[in-house]
Amino acid sequence: MAARGTALSLAIAASLTVSHVGQAQLRNVELELVLAIDTSTSVNADEYELQRTGLARAFRSANVQSAIASLGEQGIAVAVVQWAGPGQQRLAVDWTWMKGPQGAERFAEDLSAMPRAVSGFTDIAGAITHSMNQILTNNYVGDRLAIDVSGDGTSDENDPIFARDRALAQGITINGLAIHSDEYDLGDLAQMGLVHHYTTRVIGGPGHFLIQASDFDDFARAIEKKLVREIIGPAFAER
Repeated sequence: MAARGTALSLAIAASLTVSHVGQAQLRNVELELVLAIDTSTSVNADEYELQRTGLARAFRSANVQSAIASLGEQGIAVAVVQWAGPGQQRLAVDWTWMKGPQGAERFAEDLSAMPRAVSGFTDIAGAITHSMNQILTNNYVGDRLAIDVSGDGTSDENDPIFARDRALAQGITINGLAIHSDEYDLGDLAQMGLVHHYTTRVIGGPGHFLIQASDFDDFARAIEKKLVREIIGPAFAER
């Protein structure tokens, strides 16, 4: 019995040690941010390239790098998810911690080399759920949690409102970037429908907002503006 008691004590001690090691590996950050970009069929090769290069350019910009540096030593953790139809979501650039220009430049290099991973229908609900799971299972503990969903169309698979509400219940804010595409949006009425869809069924949470890009050529400008606002936070960013 004594031997069994000793073995049990050692097992408990070992489990506690593993638990403490796991906790020690967690990093506290000001912001955990998933950039969820649309790679569905409506996004052609040139438009995907504009998203990829636009993101890389944004993280190389003085505005974004200054915003990151303004948060201090905790910094931020960022990842990129590509999404399309049901089951078509991929972590395209893994979680990266940065607190200033050097980290942002390294992340921009990873973005510049990011291949297209998925294509298919438009499942914004799947994009939100996958992004939420990335936040809940990474090695960071953020004071703020956010998903940045960008896309050029409304959901044709699954209503995103339920996935949005699950994410909001986890304390995650969802912001949107609606990209207008003449090829698929088919005029002003459809563009209004895209904005309405994002506003009522996609975005939500404290300080949430939607930014519009007039087309994919405008993506780089819009995503830089959006990143600065997300990084600095709703208490300080321009309303």
